[in-house]
Amino acid sequence: MEEFELRNQILLGEDSTRQFKREPSADAKMAGEIVAFANSGGGRIFVGVEKDGRIHGLTAAEAEKVGEDLAKIAWDSVRPQFSVFTKSVATSDGIVVVVEISDGPSKPYCDNKGVYWVKNGPDKRRVQSPEELARLFQLGEKLYAENQPVAASTLEDFDRDRFSRFYETKYSESAPDPTNDVDAYLRTLENLELVTGNRVTVAGLLFFGKRLPVLLPEMKVDAVWFKGTEKSGDEWWDQRTIPGTLQEQYDGGMSFLNRWNARRQREGSFNQPGREEIPSIVFEELLINALIHRDYFIKDSIKVFIFDDRIEIHSPGKLPNSLTVEQMRRGLRRSRNALLASFAPDLLNYRGIGSGVVRALRSWPSIHWVNDVEGEEVVATIRISPQTTD
Repeated sequence: MEEFELRNQILLGEDSTRQFKREPSADAKMAGEIVAFANSGGGRIFVGVEKDGRIHGLTAAEAEKVGEDLAKIAWDSVRPQFSVFTKSVATSDGIVVVVEISDGPSKPYCDNKGVYWVKNGPDKRRVQSPEELARLFQLGEKLYAENQPVAASTLEDFDRDRFSRFYETKYSESAPDPTNDVDAYLRTLENLELVTGNRVTVAGLLFFGKRLPVLLPEMKVDAVWFKGTEKSGDEWWDQRTIPGTLQEQYDGGMSFLNRWNARRQREGSFNQPGREEIPSIVFEELLINALIHRDYFIKDSIKVFIFDDRIEIHSPGKLPNSLTVEQMRRGLRRSRNALLASFAPDLLNYRGIGSGVVRALRSWPSIHWVNDVEGEEVVATIRISPQTTD
């Protein structure tokens, strides 16, 4: 990095990827800064820069000491041990040390007191809730929501008949019969990660569960068909809450979307079905994508909002494993829920391999995605062309 590029970066100000420091803080605080960046996608610390962007500058000896001290802090006071890269950039106002902190490959990181930090805009924030900590472990591929047993569940909440039909279709053989060999039956469920001990996992309930509104009350679809173009409006044409298994949520969500999609009558008989305004494959692919790839550590519902000029599908959780919107548009897939994705082709209208987004775009190019990292959600917006709203 040369002075020109450095000054351009400083002009952008502080945010979740850039932080300015006149001089390094105490060791414990600097360890927290490194941890926050490593847990939040990486970034840069500019040492020798005031908060308002003015370059204070360091001497050569000061810059050398900053580099040595930060490397030692990252190695000694961050867990697991971490390495940073420092570069001294000479300017007309003195030297600025640019500390490069990569997106940590072994998340989550904590300081040597066991405190986990994440970025919160230009500042850092301590992780306090168990749910957020679990999501950090999920990012590091050390913990998966779909495999977690649901504490309030029992084996009575598992639909044995539905599972038996699935098992026979997928494996071309009958599932073990619990009335004859309960141990073999439970081993099968545990090997498939649908049951742990006497508890049903999140995946087991989402595919074969009963009482989901009680056991997983947030895992549902909330759908609203608004009048107008604003969510703040207090009038709507239709509103539904759709709980249940993934199949039930998918069927209910598609039914809601299809009512809107077929509301315009074809020419001819009054009894003829309405004509589609948007190819149904668009809704199929985007709704399936939300159900399979959402973050199940986040206790919130999938939202389907229909407006006069657009349809929005809000999925809890940012894109997984550093996936970008552009990569997703090109068909690249990085699964957050590998178990759900592996069973979905046999239980839902799901093809996997990242092809769903490509098919949806081919059928309706006016789809846009926002990966809201701060709000922890992905929003797919289907723009409705003017002729469809006439």
